[in-house]
Amino acid sequence: MKYAVFTVIIFTMIFKGMAQSNTTGSYPKAKVYLQDHRILNVKDLEITQTDASFIESDGDTKQTIAVDKIDLIKIPKGNYLWEGALFGAGTMALASLIIDLDTDYLGRPREKDAGFYLGMTGGGAILGALVGVFVPKWKPLYLGKASAGLRPSIQFGFLTKESFSNIKITLKI
Repeated sequence: MKYAVFTVIIFTMIFKGMAQSNTTGSYPKAKVYLQDHRILNVKDLEITQTDASFIESDGDTKQTIAVDKIDLIKIPKGNYLWEGALFGAGTMALASLIIDLDTDYLGRPREKDAGFYLGMTGGGAILGALVGVFVPKWKPLYLGKASAGLRPSIQFGFLTKESFSNIKITLKI
């Protein structure tokens, strides 16, 4: 019985993979990273197997670029609401603890109640969430051959000339 279930799962995965097709995709907003290290903020991006057509954000003319010249394409996917809220809450909780541990000018401890901690932590969470809402997350959509690890990101070189030796380290950013 377990072999029958395993066989059905394998065939399902094979036929599902064969049924996939490379359809064109259209996206209202994207960032296109070209191989010449330019970054284009674009709108109305349409991708096919051979080229990508889009309108640059600062212009009105439609451009088409071959996919071979594109290094990476990213699209916005959500925001940092929860991460900002957690970061703000943690920061303000730590700040309220430091404030509470501080003494006054006579050396007496300043004891705060739970409302102070809750207010500071909640205020930090709200402020962090507001900041996080306006920072978009970018999801990689297309990764070109150059970025896919086909060429190493760090290259080492050694050069000797007369009585000098040079070590060259090239890092792709």
